[in-house]
Amino acid sequence: MNAKLTVYTIMILTGVLILSLASCANPSGLNIVVQEEPSTGIDTDPETGLIAGLPLEGDAIINNPDVVVSDGVEWVGGLSGNAMRGDEDGDFLRITDGALPELTIAGSVEVWVLPEGANYYTGVLHKGQETDFSDEAWSMQFHADRKPYFYFVGETGTSVSLMAPDQIPLDTWSHLAATWICDETNDTTVIKLYVNGVESVSKEVTSVGPARDSTGDLLIGSQLPEQYNATYGHLTFIGLIDEVSLYDVERTAEEIEAAYQVYFPAP
Repeated sequence: MNAKLTVYTIMILTGVLILSLASCANPSGLNIVVQEEPSTGIDTDPETGLIAGLPLEGDAIINNPDVVVSDGVEWVGGLSGNAMRGDEDGDFLRITDGALPELTIAGSVEVWVLPEGANYYTGVLHKGQETDFSDEAWSMQFHADRKPYFYFVGETGTSVSLMAPDQIPLDTWSHLAATWICDETNDTTVIKLYVNGVESVSKEVTSVGPARDSTGDLLIGSQLPEQYNATYGHLTFIGLIDEVSLYDVERTAEEIEAAYQVYFPAP
């Protein structure tokens, strides 16, 4: 290549570089439209172990292709923004299995509830969908009248239940949480149930293992997507549900107390 052509080439490349730098300094001249990814209605935070934070605002979660919302669910004013409300048998929100990571060796589930009626055996958060409960992994529910109850099924098929000693009030927001951690070396599993930021009951058991790796869907607001029977229906919670959080770690007592105090700070 001769010298004139070399100089000419360098001048062209220099001009291109200057134009590029000028464009970077003035992005508006590029006419590039940056599109945000649509919200799924499900938040995550790997640093804290949050695999699913569901503020239950309505539109975003309804438009999520992995979510089915039954016709009877209403969106009403909640703790912050909207909450879901079920007042008839079969009102629930259903998240397809596989859309969220499984909670097995360790897990924490948290939820705010405002019961509006009797809630015997009704499901608030339920992992599993079969009417014979053969795929049930864990369930936050009310076993007796408004007494919070957590049911856990280990991979061995052994179940463990924890029930709070006291009822929670009607028409008032309450925070429920459950945690578990499996020490496979020592074959022990520790499960705890919290009510309004305070540990209510805990159990340490052996020969249970991690939570069952269920292929069932996650239901919010009912235990089952199909009727259990004519008497109990879908085992549906009557009231409001808000701020659902699932973690793949065992949350500490301090973290759960802090979650409660977000809306009910200590005096």
